[in-house]
Amino acid sequence: MFIQLIIFAFAFILSQAIEFAEPDIVTLEHGKTYYLRAEYCEISNTEFRMSGRCWSLKGPGENAEYSVASSPGPTLKMIAGTTFSIVLQNNFVNSVQSEEDCHNSYCEMDKLNLHTHGLHISSSQDDVLVDLKPRISSSDVPNEYTYTYTIPEDHYPGVHWYHPHNHGAVSHQIHFGLFGAIITEYPESAKYEAAGCSELYTDGDSAYQTNILVFSSVYAVNTALCTCEQGILDVSTLEGSSNAAREGAAAYGRCAEHGKNCFHQYSACYEYCAFEGSRDDSDLDYDVEITSDSDIDTDGIDQFGLVNGIYNPTITITQSKYRRLQFVNTMHQYYIHYKFPTECTILLLGYDGIFFDYYRNLNDFSNELLLSSGSRADLLIKCDAIDTYEVVTISLDGQSANEESDFDTLERFGSDQDDIDDPKKLFTISVVSDNQGDSISDPPTAIPERPNYLKDLQNIEDTEIDSNCACNQYSGDGSDLCYIHYSSKDLMAVNNEEFSDKDRYLTYMIQDRVYEFNLKTDRHVHHQHVYPFQVMENIGTGGFIAQAGDFFDTMGAESERLVRTHTADFSGYMMLHCHILPHEDEGMMALMYVLSESEAAGTDTPSPSSSPTEDCLADLIERQAYSGSSAPSPTVNSGKPSKTKGGSSLFVDFQFNDLNLKQHNGIWIFSIITMFMLLTLCNTCMICQARRRGSKIMGNRMYGVVDEKDIDYIDEDI
Repeated sequence: MFIQLIIFAFAFILSQAIEFAEPDIVTLEHGKTYYLRAEYCEISNTEFRMSGRCWSLKGPGENAEYSVASSPGPTLKMIAGTTFSIVLQNNFVNSVQSEEDCHNSYCEMDKLNLHTHGLHISSSQDDVLVDLKPRISSSDVPNEYTYTYTIPEDHYPGVHWYHPHNHGAVSHQIHFGLFGAIITEYPESAKYEAAGCSELYTDGDSAYQTNILVFSSVYAVNTALCTCEQGILDVSTLEGSSNAAREGAAAYGRCAEHGKNCFHQYSACYEYCAFEGSRDDSDLDYDVEITSDSDIDTDGIDQFGLVNGIYNPTITITQSKYRRLQFVNTMHQYYIHYKFPTECTILLLGYDGIFFDYYRNLNDFSNELLLSSGSRADLLIKCDAIDTYEVVTISLDGQSANEESDFDTLERFGSDQDDIDDPKKLFTISVVSDNQGDSISDPPTAIPERPNYLKDLQNIEDTEIDSNCACNQYSGDGSDLCYIHYSSKDLMAVNNEEFSDKDRYLTYMIQDRVYEFNLKTDRHVHHQHVYPFQVMENIGTGGFIAQAGDFFDTMGAESERLVRTHTADFSGYMMLHCHILPHEDEGMMALMYVLSESEAAGTDTPSPSSSPTEDCLADLIERQAYSGSSAPSPTVNSGKPSKTKGGSSLFVDFQFNDLNLKQHNGIWIFSIITMFMLLTLCNTCMICQARRRGSKIMGNRMYGVVDEKDIDYIDEDI
């Protein structure tokens, strides 16, 4: 009888769980045109309902109809080698239309464009400098702009996302619902089969069961508190204001004590009260109801973490089988620090739609994962016991087994100064014995071969690396160093300059070259369009945040590090900015320009109006072009499979042994002694070379089980 009661209670709990659901997946067909419409909507779930902004999609065909407006929008599957068009439609209404661009401030909340975050396509296709205006009245036909995309035949398969990128409104528009996932995939399984990893082909019959999880956050102020009569709404005037004004502004979700830079509490009430054009001319009604049975707070001001728009959904998986989960962090201002159940096996396959050479067992990091705002992660999860587990956030110092000295500076979701509960629930995993579509018990042993634009840049010849940007327009220190520094002490800036002009470029590069940048984020999140970058050294203890050789297009941390990018195949402007999006809206954004070979040689006129000088161009051209070849990597002899040359790489758990360093004819021992002597003689000029050599050592470690002594050796400053 007792056992029956337990079974009944467990079944009852499961029956009360909120079922996990995903947006519809729409495969965009070659040669077809689709219509993506932004419109006002109501966003609702078990915890609250509120006015928001949503996407709806209409496919090709005379009888096609728009999908139900939703947030997230439909997941768009894009196939390598196809060309299609997306007609972006702005269905918002605002009679207050300015001809001037926003200048590093919150404004023009109803203007649109579209960014395909993570896609490797040219900026002429992914043009985020477009300004698509709203309707003047509700009777007007929506304004449109047509984006035509050609997905390269070698585009790597992975998870990305789409959202507006109108400067001055990005953070608000994403926060209130304008985002959706993108999946890129090969047209057939041949490349997976050639590499021996058919289980990773998402359209295959023998693939891992896969779910897409789009994470978002909402800071909701109950309608009764949003009177638009309290406080000062212009955040730039808050410093020095009276206590009453500060308290009033805080009610709108703004932290007055931090002045212009405050974004910690970020609510729809602020937008509603601050931008009357949107409120008065549209059908947007500020209407938020936080339900009385909410299990977070009942004071009328709550922060919610949502998965596919659902609060704490339950994902049901099969016992002892792997489920593939693809994460997208659309939270416009937060890192997410995940804590997975220690009873389960969590394997990290890659970041930002790019597989690692070898999967990473998160058990080595106490089953924790830190994901920057805008970044993505590809994981496998397997649990052997029939049970229910919660995946939560870690947001306060002292809670993480991977604690870093700078974690207190990272804006992690749930780290709130108010009385909002911590940690935050994200989703629940229910493990059952019944088959839930999961059929694979083993991890993958290979990945699809990476294309040219993702070739490993760790061990290429020094002569093929350009770390001296001769055509710098502003470098922060006046040098020619390839340097990207995010700073917000006095202003939101890149290399000490706020974004100022669409024709002003931080630096110029040449197509099909490799550039090494000194990247200093100071807790900010670096995101660059068009080309991913590869980190050259471990970040975080044992590489918790990133490990040497990882590729990203979006990554943040406190530390300074070296990254390399290969300007493989597209010329034109390349945007970079902080992906803590209030910072981007306030000016922490810049443009770089990749010159084609003909532009650099002078046979074609460069597109930017502020073209580089002849002297700096001559210096750029003199540097050796990237040949695509790599210097040989040191062989690691373990008795286990090693990375194959020229083809797919193997995923293996691997023991890195310090004896391996002694098996290369004394070369590494001699190198270390030589470096030590040189550093003693000339410490200043040798630091950069030591870092580069150190990154080559770390770049050849195998991910998996690693001895602590080896971590200490690899991570120390040489």
